Amino acid sequence: MNPAPLLVSLDAPPAGGLLGSPLTMMVVFVAIFYFFLIRPQQKEQKEQAALVASLQKGDRVVTAAGIHGRIHEARADTLVLEIASNTFLTVDRESVRKKVIETPAPTEKA
Repeated sequence: MNPAPLLVSLDAPPAGGLLGSPLTMMVVFVAIFYFFLIRPQQKEQKEQAALVASLQKGDRVVTAAGIHGRIHEARADTLVLEIASNTFLTVDRESVRKKVIETPAPTEKA
């Protein structure tokens, strides 16, 4: 008993098709990685750089260490924060994480 010979067509597409090729899957994973990890991180870095560049005297800020204060003096690379009455602290500009937006306290109506 001789088995029937297998006929293979050289013009047929691969069994997995275009979406099954390893190169296509790698490109898809790189695109997902870029749009969900790299791009948002770059956007956040640009926003942080803009925040640090816009800091000026009188702004209330919070540092990466959680220190709250008001900018008493803004220098090129450092800031002098007033953290209490006549208590000053010098920090790097890059250590500022956010600017505090002061909202007026609501008044009670009798």
